[in-house]
Amino acid sequence: MNSNVYISHVQKDMNLIEIEQIVIVGINVGKDEEFYYQLTELKSLCEACNYEVIETITQNLERAIPATYVGSGKLLEIKQVASSLNVKKIIFNDELTPAQIKNINEALDGDFEIIDRTMLILEIFEKRATTKEASLQVEVAKLKYMLPRLIGTRSYMSRTTGGGAGGGGARRGLGETKLELDRRHIEMKISKAKSELDSIKLARATSRKMRLNNDIKTVAFVGYTNAGKSSTINALLKLYANENEDKEVFVKDMLFATLETQTRKIKLPNNHSFLITDTVGFVSKLPHHLVESFKSTLEEILEADLIIHIVDANSPYRDLQIETTLEVLESLGAKEIPMITVLNKCDLVRNMITINNYKDYIQISAKLKEGIRELIQKIDESLYSEIYLDTFLFPYDKGNLLNIVLETSEVLSTEYLNEGTKITAKVSKKIHNMLEEYNVEK
Repeated sequence: MNSNVYISHVQKDMNLIEIEQIVIVGINVGKDEEFYYQLTELKSLCEACNYEVIETITQNLERAIPATYVGSGKLLEIKQVASSLNVKKIIFNDELTPAQIKNINEALDGDFEIIDRTMLILEIFEKRATTKEASLQVEVAKLKYMLPRLIGTRSYMSRTTGGGAGGGGARRGLGETKLELDRRHIEMKISKAKSELDSIKLARATSRKMRLNNDIKTVAFVGYTNAGKSSTINALLKLYANENEDKEVFVKDMLFATLETQTRKIKLPNNHSFLITDTVGFVSKLPHHLVESFKSTLEEILEADLIIHIVDANSPYRDLQIETTLEVLESLGAKEIPMITVLNKCDLVRNMITINNYKDYIQISAKLKEGIRELIQKIDESLYSEIYLDTFLFPYDKGNLLNIVLETSEVLSTEYLNEGTKITAKVSKKIHNMLEEYNVEK
């Protein structure tokens, strides 16, 4: 085993975790706060993929150099540092173009594995995927990423020239043939995975249609990865979920702890109910391959009646995280959906003045269960803003209609008369329209 690799003695899920030491590289284009935040985030991404960052190499540039990302002198420095530290992998803070990967490999004599930010995130997603859908989505994203980079990552595929006998002219070399075969193979795998995803997407669409027909409202929780979406959902579930349900969603203090969309039902004391959905977390520079591949999952956001944007109030980079999340939501087409922004982890904030400067934000601590009732009240008011105060008279043979009101609405009074049950309740627009003929006050 190389000296740059060691085995951690911390046991996790009965398996020893292998930690590999690596070097990271980034360029600062003049936005210091954003750059250092992204470097910090890159280190967290590395940690999530079992890499230990032992050296950080940076360069100040107006923009990335198209051919090699960093300058030739910096490439020499990278090679010297990586060689002296005996590392085998170098991770770059941006997505590298196929040409950059090829040229960096050549400049470093092919001695190191070059990984960019996108590939790192794809590795993490690949490790976290536990369902068929998530695995297929990651596979499509990874294959799409690899397709234009075959030459840069597979040096043996480079074209070779060959003389042709007869009048046929120069023939394609073995390398070019191999490249074409690999490209065709990848395209076929993408097509197959997309076909399987379409089947899953169709099933989800059917499920969504049933929810709409049943007037079940949905709330999508979004936000930066590790901001506390799952913890907030669990705090709500402990207060309001049905006791017979499998309540909690998976929570762990790590980036991209889960990739699966998790949905739970909440029913309030006033009989208002809705589904809450935990979605995959966002990061800065979220690879477009992933956004595209996970659109079928992220469509849960587009179908939501309300979005809850969870923000880590204690993060020194919360403004950047808010900006990143809003950019992703806009790219998905979710800009017009009503949204409540929630500042989580307020119990950790020392300078509350900075928090109080935010307007129209709810402050909570999911860990301490503070502000949770205020949040649920805001959700209820938003989802059920169009409420009708109706009084119905149901004949005794229409008990099924009475049950609809009892199960879905806030009942204010009930009276049993000779001609039937008279009930006054706050009902949704759908219930109001559906039971209009039994409304005694219309």
